[in-house]
Amino acid sequence: MSKKICFVHYGIGWRDGINTVIKTLSVELQKQNPSLKICFLGGEIKEKILKNASYKVIPELLPKHELNKKRLIEKSVVIAKKLAKETKGMDVVVIENPFLGEYHLPAMLGYSLYARKYKPSGVKVFFRIHDFYRDFPKYYRNFQKLFSPKEIKKIINGRGVDGFLIINQVLQKKLSRIGIKKEKIFYLPNGVNGSLFAQPLSKKEKTLVFQSLKIPFEKYKILLYPVRVVPRKNIEEAILFTSFIRELTNENYVLVVAGKIEKNDPLSSDYYKMLKELTKAVDFPIIFTKQALPLEKIGDLYQISEAIIMTSIKEGFGYPFLECWFAKKIVLGRRIEEVISDFEKSKLDFGWLYPYFSIEKGKDLSEIQDKDFKQVKKIINIFKKPELKEKILKLNKVNLLKQIEILQNRDLKEKIIKTNLTQTKKVYDISNIAQRFSKITA
Repeated sequence: MSKKICFVHYGIGWRDGINTVIKTLSVELQKQNPSLKICFLGGEIKEKILKNASYKVIPELLPKHELNKKRLIEKSVVIAKKLAKETKGMDVVVIENPFLGEYHLPAMLGYSLYARKYKPSGVKVFFRIHDFYRDFPKYYRNFQKLFSPKEIKKIINGRGVDGFLIINQVLQKKLSRIGIKKEKIFYLPNGVNGSLFAQPLSKKEKTLVFQSLKIPFEKYKILLYPVRVVPRKNIEEAILFTSFIRELTNENYVLVVAGKIEKNDPLSSDYYKMLKELTKAVDFPIIFTKQALPLEKIGDLYQISEAIIMTSIKEGFGYPFLECWFAKKIVLGRRIEEVISDFEKSKLDFGWLYPYFSIEKGKDLSEIQDKDFKQVKKIINIFKKPELKEKILKLNKVNLLKQIEILQNRDLKEKIIKTNLTQTKKVYDISNIAQRFSKITA
């Protein structure tokens, strides 16, 4: 009899990182085991992410703001019972990002209740932890107000859950602190399909990609920032960073931001409007693709770029820090401690990345991040005042020169790429991750 696996997420086919993770893993699992039956279950099916799979809908899984305790509990029971009905006959159920607190409290409670009380006989249930509610004060505050410490402990203690799949090793400590047994915690980082980024392009193909960006092949060198347009990606710092790299190298670099703008999300669309105001103050092209691109297209952009930029201030996993090595490109920019420290445990080298970007002595640029986009306004002001820009360049020159050394020293760059590619293949390549997943969930 064929094994049956069900992946549960708030929305299937959403253009988010978790759907990328699910798709990459499920494609590889099916490749390694063609008889495997895969099911996707979500609040909606926005897009079918895998051929030869089944799809189920539980509308209550769509995130909705609910802070009435009685209604929360009622909705959680509905979710748990529907999950039980839809997962009957499955061998393995993987629930993605269950510990998100106020983001979707009925689902968080429902997942716990399903595992403890309603999961069908013979079903193994795994919670895959991408984010943790305690890391997001806005998702924790009301959860803590509504439920006592004893109630919270019951919700998150893992009773009935066969295993917790964690995407980085820091999460092991966090889960252990809330009482989850170590033997139930399995390190399973997100896998990378390196072949999508490793395909070299001919000169003609490169020219066509440049043309799609409406810039001439001969004139510019691309620094690529492959991210969605949301404030935590800190795109304004990438713009200032690119300007300084241009100034210190005297090279004609442009910044390409290859990610989606969420038109119906003010946090994304309003942020983009502010960034467009910033682009008017700079003297080099900044290109936004404005839409989510297939990974194959992102791979093409990696191939035509001189380097990858990452200036994000928070990442759940940090795919670009791994994808770049398959494309044999270096990554430049900001060190995200939780992400990079995890990769360094796997013997990857990111020693040149900077831990902060100074706007004045002792103050990091990211410290002024807020909903009013003060950080973007600050950088617009920097571009309008040459003497201020020069002062900030001096404050960051040592860190910037480390980036430039990696960018321009061919032997050093190739040595780092070779080492990091070897380790990335060994630890994060999707074929190895799929094998580990199958072994854990057997």
